[in-house]
Amino acid sequence: MRIHIVEPYLWMPVDKKEPEVKLHFYCEDVKIQEVDIQLGGTDGDFYTFMDVSNYLGRDITIKGNVEEDKLYYIFCYGEKVQNVYPFRPQIHFAAKTGWINDPNGLVFADGIYHLYHQWNPYGVIWGNMHWGHAVSKDMIVWEHKPMVMEPDAYGTIFSGCGWQDKDNVAGFGKNALLFFYTASGGDNQWSIDSGNRHTQRLAVSLDGGETLQKTDGVILEHIAAGNRDPKIFYHNKSGAYVMVLFLDAYEFAVFRSPNLRQWHETQRFSAEGMQECPDLFELPVGNGTAAKKWVFWSADGYYLVGDFDGYRFTPESEVLSAYRTKLPYAAQTYAGIDDRIISVAWLRTENERGNYKGMMSIPAELSLVESDDGYRIRFSLIKEFIKRRRPCEELRLQEKEIEMLLKGKPIEVILKWGVRKTGCTRVLIGKVCFDIQFGEGKIQVINQGTHSETVTISFDSDSPFDMDIVVDQGVIEFYGSDGVIYGAIEPEENILHKKFALESEVEIEVVQIYEILSVL
Repeated sequence: MRIHIVEPYLWMPVDKKEPEVKLHFYCEDVKIQEVDIQLGGTDGDFYTFMDVSNYLGRDITIKGNVEEDKLYYIFCYGEKVQNVYPFRPQIHFAAKTGWINDPNGLVFADGIYHLYHQWNPYGVIWGNMHWGHAVSKDMIVWEHKPMVMEPDAYGTIFSGCGWQDKDNVAGFGKNALLFFYTASGGDNQWSIDSGNRHTQRLAVSLDGGETLQKTDGVILEHIAAGNRDPKIFYHNKSGAYVMVLFLDAYEFAVFRSPNLRQWHETQRFSAEGMQECPDLFELPVGNGTAAKKWVFWSADGYYLVGDFDGYRFTPESEVLSAYRTKLPYAAQTYAGIDDRIISVAWLRTENERGNYKGMMSIPAELSLVESDDGYRIRFSLIKEFIKRRRPCEELRLQEKEIEMLLKGKPIEVILKWGVRKTGCTRVLIGKVCFDIQFGEGKIQVINQGTHSETVTISFDSDSPFDMDIVVDQGVIEFYGSDGVIYGAIEPEENILHKKFALESEVEIEVVQIYEILSVL
């Protein structure tokens, strides 16, 4: 089918009941894009769009493994699709339309936090990996920006990182933003036909991150299987840039560079159970101490504590787990923040009835806690989030019971206990129950909603204990034991219109309930 482009956007209907088809887009016999889509008709679930403003006044030909009649549901329009869904999260970032996964290119530059992310704008299943983009001044209120990278003959656009080159080390200009990413050759037909495999490449922005230009050539040629997800930082003590990269199975590699262009390998090591999305950063130990330890991190929240000399990471712990549930994945830390290590994770929510899938976690500040069992990562809500609390209601439990109907706004519940030997406290939010059993030193998180899940978490009942529970539309994040316990679960999507209840057999020293200012 041929379409004469008279408007800047090409609208396409998505029907989640239809099988995926592959569409190829050509202009003057030159391939410009390839899309996998559950193409629907007028009764589809929602519309998505492709920006074709560069082809105004020209013809685009669409070919694919689909009946030609269905292609006629694709049409030009003068505005972007504005999909509105009533149960969107109010304080968690989510795409307006489509699937998102890994946070990418997290960089703070010139007073702006950038959040790039894996994005399929053409449906709510994984594929067609692009980089979406959003900006913020506080990491809570995000402004959606246009797409910055899309698939090409080198592959779809997999995960990567960002860096502000303040001293023009790479030669693209002072303060240029550099983005190291994986071109996933072999994951789209375009790259298969071109004979390309997974390589690490570089894109550059000279306009503050608004647009990214892919550079020619590769940063690292194909090394092994699915080698991917580069993450870089500057190592002050050894005076060089460092890259960590996933190779295959449980294997990772470390690279060094003097100029952000030429890289050489200095270490290759395996860590059983750890895969994908590596990160390497130094964390403070405790509060206000000078002590620091290095942490090597992977997608599932597995991590190693150890030492790093700029060339080799030396683990000093066994493989540990930062997440107590399966929802968080593929976290990345921000570049460009000097005094804090801020982490953002992808939350693998389903949002079955929505026109989007997945969301980002609330950014968390990371540190280490030292205990008899060694070092453990602590998650703390960032100060920017805390500023959005509205008025606090502090309650002393009289009848050891609280019950109220949520009013459609996100809430945060903070609970603190002293040392307890016996008894339990139950927090119920819709069909989600936090059953805190002090005698046994365990928490059972029971989700009896659509996404049924029961998780048992141990804690030290001989020490004071606290929990911080953040409830948003379609997701609950929770923190316990001063942030050493962290997890996220997906409740029923309209959780903010359900009942909140608390009952306790033991005295709770502090009960605080906040309403969190929505960003919608």
